[in-house]
Amino acid sequence: MKCTIDLPDTLVQQLKQYLQDHPDQNLEGLIQEALEEKLAGKNLSKLLTLAGIVNESPRNASNQAEDSPNIINPC
Repeated sequence: MKCTIDLPDTLVQQLKQYLQDHPDQNLEGLIQEALEEKLAGKNLSKLLTLAGIVNESPRNASNQAEDSPNIINPC
């Protein structure tokens, strides 16, 4: 499918700069990535995979809460 779009000059300049800074990327691939991300909806599988990285915790989080009055902040 071919499509023609009008972009504001500021966005065109940003797009040109991005493609210059990322020579491994082309316009077609960039547009496809952006559309897939926007149209695919929220896919939480990557976040859930990342969350699963920590297999063990050295202590129970409730015993070391950041807002615990027993923790002194040296800053």
